Amino acid sequence: MGAQQTPVRTGRWSAALIDEFNDIGIDLLVCAAYMYRIPIEELNVRYAVNVHPTLLPEGRGPNPLAYLTFDYPQLNGVSIHEMTPELDQGPILVQEPFDRDPDDGFDEIFLKLWAYAPRALQRLLDDVDHYFANKQNQAGGSYWPEPPRAERTLDAATATVADALHLHARFGQLGFLLHTDDEHPTQVCATAASRCQHQYPPGRVTARLSRGWIVALTDGLLQTQPTSHQNPV
Repeated sequence: MGAQQTPVRTGRWSAALIDEFNDIGIDLLVCAAYMYRIPIEELNVRYAVNVHPTLLPEGRGPNPLAYLTFDYPQLNGVSIHEMTPELDQGPILVQEPFDRDPDDGFDEIFLKLWAYAPRALQRLLDDVDHYFANKQNQAGGSYWPEPPRAERTLDAATATVADALHLHARFGQLGFLLHTDDEHPTQVCATAASRCQHQYPPGRVTARLSRGWIVALTDGLLQTQPTSHQNPV
């Protein structure tokens, strides 16, 4: 249960969960940071909304923050739209744009969303009927797919410190794929990178510490924390 005894669900939907949901008699369903499709067409709910981290109709898709970081900074904001069977395409109810600092990356934008999303949701909750009566259908817009693997991969044998910091800024806590000379591409999160002269061949994992790896780049060293030792699929 969430605040004020609000039921919270995080897993995949099943037939049993749909029946349970419909038996409860929910007036308002709010979806936020949820990675699965909600079978809205099977649910008996008066209002169903999704919190999306761009200014729709631009930036539909599963992971828009990776694009907001460098490609579309003018679209920083929160949109709350009515949930429909078509993902991210329901009528817009509330939007809350926000400014960003020039050096904000993925993680900084993520924190701003934590600040602005509750504000947008509170606006909706203050007068739900009004916002639904004045909802705006989406027209046009864009869909941003998951970035291709090549854009998420750092080859330590040829990469610079700037390359590593760029990927960290773009993908933040999501991490990126690191290719070294003795490991398959591994999902990692960068923790620090420094330009410096060193004696190691670029691409070498120079140390495996309790706090992560130290990896040699062409012009410095990268400290990174592997999040998975599995080959990515």
